[in-house]
Amino acid sequence: ISFMDTFDVYMEGKGGFGVTGLFKPTPAYRIEGDFLDRNFSFKNEEGKIVARANMDGWIQIDMMNHYQVQVAEGMDACLVLACVCCIDEEFDEEHQERKKKMEE
Repeated sequence: ISFMDTFDVYMEGKGGFGVTGLFKPTPAYRIEGDFLDRNFSFKNEEGKIVARANMDGWIQIDMMNHYQVQVAEGMDACLVLACVCCIDEEFDEEHQERKKKMEE
């Protein structure tokens, strides 16, 4: 049980019968942390932190954000960067929707 936001990343061929239901496999990676403040970590199946990402505050405008990303040896850096981009885009879209609603 987690009291903070999490995203689970599943790898194909890791057992189970899909990503929903009673027989879903253990996530290959769990991404958890404070997504609104863009500070989160990636944990492997054993619960060890294998990557971290946080917005560092140097350059922050609506069209561009700046992150610091640390990736442990053996972790797929491309997967980490793709996940960071997806999470950032998702929260940017939510921010824009809220901003439009407030202006109306």
